[in-house]
Amino acid sequence: MVIDMVDRFPEAFERFEQVVDVDRMESYRQLVHAFRYWAGRGWIDSYAQNVALRREAEKRGFKVARIPMHFRRPQVSARRTWRYETVTVRGKPQVRHRDLKTGRFIKKP
Repeated sequence: MVIDMVDRFPEAFERFEQVVDVDRMESYRQLVHAFRYWAGRGWIDSYAQNVALRREAEKRGFKVARIPMHFRRPQVSARRTWRYETVTVRGKPQVRHRDLKTGRFIKKP
């Protein structure tokens, strides 16, 4: 879904340029505020939308086109290979660990 939205974003930005004069804007921040106001409820303020807006701004020559820190994708260092599960055995709940790769129960990792 992210790729589809980024592919359609240039069309939305072209409609925005028909209404708003982008050449009069002095900074990337002004462009972002104007686009968010123009988009209204269509602006979800997601990572993908911010990336697409940054690309369009860079095409128009805005130099300070950074995505805010809270929208950057976190760096994944290590993936968990197990998870907690509560299973019912003979009517009693038990907490166990399941290996995500094999699907089997394992001892405490």
